[in-house]
Amino acid sequence: MGVTGFLILISVLFLKARFVVSAPSQKICDNRVLDKYIGDIMEVEKAMDSCNALCEFPEGVIVPETKLNQAEWMKLQTIQKATVVWRGLNLFTEAAPKLSTLLSEPKLKQQVEKFISVSRNVINVLKSHNLQVETHIPDPQERTRSVSTLKQFFSVYTNFLRGKYKLLLNAVCKS
Repeated sequence: MGVTGFLILISVLFLKARFVVSAPSQKICDNRVLDKYIGDIMEVEKAMDSCNALCEFPEGVIVPETKLNQAEWMKLQTIQKATVVWRGLNLFTEAAPKLSTLLSEPKLKQQVEKFISVSRNVINVLKSHNLQVETHIPDPQERTRSVSTLKQFFSVYTNFLRGKYKLLLNAVCKS
């Protein structure tokens, strides 16, 4: 193959690569996908059952409040629900590096890595529905709580996914 053939081959590869990158992401509305992510986090939470003082944080970690008034939630518009969910996800993802620095046990760090992986997937599902919203401005009415152990952290995350996150996705998928 000469230089001309090589350049044509490279051009074709770049054109195909650009088409693949610009292809729209497919919306994920299958509850089994979310159930798998929830199951993964529940496994992580279960692994914390035997955790001792190594799983306690020297200072509290802020997470979103997961209690939900269903009637009030249903009154919210989709963008408002998405904002609440994104703010919650931001709290969890901001806590991830902090968790890694607080923990010295390799098995615990591995569980945090699994959490980070699931979080990326959960965020990508929201992005596939074009539900990105600006959440860098904190909401003074946003309810949060502090957790002091890794088990509590994963428990709250599981409840968040089963509650607000799943309700948002179900609403978006129905419309």
